[in-house]
Amino acid sequence: MKNITPYIVVALLFVGITTVAQVNTTVTIQNKTITASSSEADRLPVATQAIIIKPTTHIQAGSNFHAIISEDPYINLSLDDTQNYIFTRAYQTEMTTPGGIKNNKDVIESVTYFDGLGRPMQQIGIKASNSKQDIVTFIDYDEYGRQEKEYLPYEATGNLGSYRTNAESATESFINNKYGTTPNPFSQKTFEPSPLNRVLKQAAPGNDWRKGGGHEIEFDYQSNTATEVRYFTVTFTNDDTAVPTLTGGTTFYGANELYKTITYDENHTSTSGTAHSTEEFKDKQGRVVLKRTYASTGSATPEAHDTYYVYDDFGNLTYVIPPKVSINATTGVSDTQLAELCYQYTYDHRNRLIKKKIPGKGEEYIVYNKLDQPVLTQDANLREDSAWLFTKYDAFGRVAYTGKITITGKNREQLQTEINAITANLWVTRGAPVLIGGTIIYYDNGSYPNAQNAEVLTINYYDNYSFISNGDTVLNNPGSVYNTTITNNTKSLATGSKVKVLGTAFWINTATYYDNKARPIYVVSENEYLNTVDVVETKMDFVRVLETKTTHTKDSNDPIVTTDTFTYDHMGRLLTQNQKIDTHASEQIVANTYDELGQLITKEVGGGLQEVDYTYNIRGWLTDINNDTKNDDDLFNFGIKYNDITDPTKKLFNGNISQTSWSTANGTTSDPETGNAISTSYTYTYDALNRITAAIDNTGNYNLTGVSYDKNGNISTLERKGQRQANSTNFGVMDNLAYTYDTGNKLRSVTDGSGIQTGFNDGNTSGDDYTYDVNGNMTLDRNKGITGITYNHLNLPTNVVVDNPGSGLSSTIQYVYDASGVKLSKKVTDYPNENTTLYTGGYVYKNSRSIGQPPQPGDFEFSLQFMNHPEGYTEPNTNGGYDYVYQLKDHLGNIRLSLSDKDKDGKIDVLRNNVDVDGDNDNHMEILEEKNYYPFGMQHRGYNDTQRGTPHNYGFHGQETEEELGKNTIAYQWRDYDPAIGRFNKIDRFAEKYDGLSPYSYVANDPINLIEIAGDSISVNFYGKDGKRLSSIPKEVQEMFNKEYG
Repeated sequence: MKNITPYIVVALLFVGITTVAQVNTTVTIQNKTITASSSEADRLPVATQAIIIKPTTHIQAGSNFHAIISEDPYINLSLDDTQNYIFTRAYQTEMTTPGGIKNNKDVIESVTYFDGLGRPMQQIGIKASNSKQDIVTFIDYDEYGRQEKEYLPYEATGNLGSYRTNAESATESFINNKYGTTPNPFSQKTFEPSPLNRVLKQAAPGNDWRKGGGHEIEFDYQSNTATEVRYFTVTFTNDDTAVPTLTGGTTFYGANELYKTITYDENHTSTSGTAHSTEEFKDKQGRVVLKRTYASTGSATPEAHDTYYVYDDFGNLTYVIPPKVSINATTGVSDTQLAELCYQYTYDHRNRLIKKKIPGKGEEYIVYNKLDQPVLTQDANLREDSAWLFTKYDAFGRVAYTGKITITGKNREQLQTEINAITANLWVTRGAPVLIGGTIIYYDNGSYPNAQNAEVLTINYYDNYSFISNGDTVLNNPGSVYNTTITNNTKSLATGSKVKVLGTAFWINTATYYDNKARPIYVVSENEYLNTVDVVETKMDFVRVLETKTTHTKDSNDPIVTTDTFTYDHMGRLLTQNQKIDTHASEQIVANTYDELGQLITKEVGGGLQEVDYTYNIRGWLTDINNDTKNDDDLFNFGIKYNDITDPTKKLFNGNISQTSWSTANGTTSDPETGNAISTSYTYTYDALNRITAAIDNTGNYNLTGVSYDKNGNISTLERKGQRQANSTNFGVMDNLAYTYDTGNKLRSVTDGSGIQTGFNDGNTSGDDYTYDVNGNMTLDRNKGITGITYNHLNLPTNVVVDNPGSGLSSTIQYVYDASGVKLSKKVTDYPNENTTLYTGGYVYKNSRSIGQPPQPGDFEFSLQFMNHPEGYTEPNTNGGYDYVYQLKDHLGNIRLSLSDKDKDGKIDVLRNNVDVDGDNDNHMEILEEKNYYPFGMQHRGYNDTQRGTPHNYGFHGQETEEELGKNTIAYQWRDYDPAIGRFNKIDRFAEKYDGLSPYSYVANDPINLIEIAGDSISVNFYGKDGKRLSSIPKEVQEMFNKEYG
């Protein structure tokens, strides 16, 4: 048997290599002359204790000699030559030969053993555990050669890299010790007895999910019946593909013409009927024709929620018909429903998408050049101004520059004909500076359209730095960074950019410089609008970032220099991050500890101010952030239940959370025995589509009940309890909401039957509450007194006008963005006060002034409010230094507790009920704020909501809450979200990814398990652990989500 060992990076093949010599304790060098051509062993000796150089050793001038004492010497391997294997080594340290391996950190290695048929038998992550033991995954096959069971990995002791003959039993032993006794440390498939080998059941690790336990994912394979799936077709007027028409819907596919697959999730039982199932119908070409799910929308009987997909004769998806469409048996889909509820796509004779219509939004047009590159796009708002967005490319198809141009008197078809006639100048060329659209550009104006009178929005440069003028002292080449020389070999690399600040003449200019491995090590950005310069310098070893230095300068202020240093374990996992601002003392931001399988189990923040522990179940799902049953010094505990909730009727097996519980040291009451704050909990109920329908608080004061939906997931009703009056003990129903929609997904009004203004404020009791523009953006909210919202071409709000009955004047909120959609400033004018916030990367500045009097000294000066770090933020203090604020988060990344060691005594002081409970009797309180939330993001009021120090209006999902002028929305990057009604105020720019959902819906109406990313994408990934997004939801839940929501 031949052993093939590919060495990653150096791309060499070694045959029969099974061991690498272990580093010696002592190395003696004698009777040698060391030259530049000597072996690495002679030039770079390594030992764990001593290196002895005898007088008979001569080191020639000019040679490179380093003697190294290593604390982590490389441990030799014992690969099994009696087995077939592929050994893989990824170098983490630069070297010229394998003999340069001295430490375990130098390489990451793995081996896969194969049987005689070439099938993997064991996959081994060599030294991958926290204690440098192997992590082994056992692989087994049934008598038909199918991988029926997929075993969990385990930590294996013994010879590193060796084949484990006891892998199966060792897996069982390890998993039982780690998670408790379970009969199945593996996922398991049940196959149908046919050559097709289709999966009938998919079981998962853990006793509750075992094969035959009743909580598997099940699959049923059928064909359609004669009255099960409606038949739609696409016809073309005069055979013109640009003029499609939806026809049909009044008849059905014939019996057995479609493949039908039914998927039952892990919550399905024998009494569920069609609930908790997804039916997918495919035609003979494998295209999905219909997705059908079931849920109750008003009756106890589950109703079908159908999403139809209609294709033209060329296989192009032309129409998507969502569940809310009522298909008439004799007329099919009405024109009104087609316009307001359906996705429509139009293609030209080259099968290029030239028009599309998202439900509730006007048509969007696309014009292409002869290279099939989109050069012009236009939405309905732009069309009202005869404006188009253009894109110009270089010869390699890279975007050179973009902008906005006015073209009058020509429709899409005429523009396409005009471009089709162009035979030359399909791209632009770098060259001498040219004035285009009032901007100096180092490209010509060659390709379509002529942009001489256009507004250029973004410019991208590649390959070199000729766009930087000789006199530029900001963007110029620094020569070297951390003793690493800047490379001049930048062909194919992005070297710089200019991004327009919308509505101004200012630009954001950026240059990126690289090392000889094409890694960015110096990035400088000059923001003309904010008058800031930011420089990020990066120190790297062979593969990792070791240190970054960020220099931030605003106006004529002294630069703020922030240095972050990072350490890693032998597998490249982050161990520590330390931060130093200017000359102030270094602060340890985080120190991580991992378990045997590489899962993060402890995160120590603030140099030990808090140790945050993480616990997982056998499925890898997060179950605890600090175990709240322990009596320890945790300031925040958060528990998560799935199938392990006490109430058997609430157990959930498909990954949905059945209960969360929390407690903090900030409580107003405490347990008399433990001294810990009393926990609060929510128990959740979902419908068959995993949409939240109720969340019951253990106190009964903050219940969410009566949540119902239409077939597109638009909320129909919602009841919420809470504090009915500020600063009172009066709790009860504060919101009893009923929603009214147009024929599509646009919300027209919300009526509150509670008569209470807290929570949702029903400020308008007659007519429609909301209006929208042709792009589906909300332009008026009469409940909040918002009389107008203006949007830019990115559909981002630029001006919000709010009635101010007290002064008789309108108040405003004005926003400024760059052309990539990044918010740069917010100015709130509420006569006579004007408050402006500047957002410059992770630095936030504010200015407050009175506009009702002559300008005063300092009126236009901005003060730094805070700057972000990975575990919270830093704010200036009165001593000329900075206070670090740490934020403890739940599983969704919601900020729950903010704390800061203001007195620098190395711990967080806690004062509860005016009693010092941390033991130092200094009567200080360093918990700054606690925030708890309803499922849709409203904040609890009436307990533990005292704000200490400077307000920090960030909380739900870590986003900014904008309370100014009663706006009370959460500002995601691309959309504003109203937590009082659980909806966004405009259409998702990626709505097509979730075509079975309302484009205004929030996280598919599952705010317990899902998160929004920038307001334009839903993720099943959890936040938590190290503060980064992580995948702790199983693959099958992701697949179920995809089946139900696209």
